[in-house]
Amino acid sequence: MLIRRDIFAAHPPRGDYFLSPTGLTWGVRRTNDHGSVMSISAGEGNKKTALATLLSLAEGAQADAWETAGTGAFRLIKRYRSSP
Repeated sequence: MLIRRDIFAAHPPRGDYFLSPTGLTWGVRRTNDHGSVMSISAGEGNKKTALATLLSLAEGAQADAWETAGTGAFRLIKRYRSSP
């Protein structure tokens, strides 16, 4: 039997996408150089729609998809980046 363990990180790697709550809505952001982030979409009221956008963008860029998991933590949702 295979046990799947969640993968957590303090910061998603450069170029990865992550889903974050923005009050009552959801936003998709992408990490840039030097720890900064770029907002890709914001104000989506439906989490499933925001998640679909996140996964589509991450797959197209061959980057990983993350979601916020509390203050200063991110949980890997789906890995699209090829292993080294």
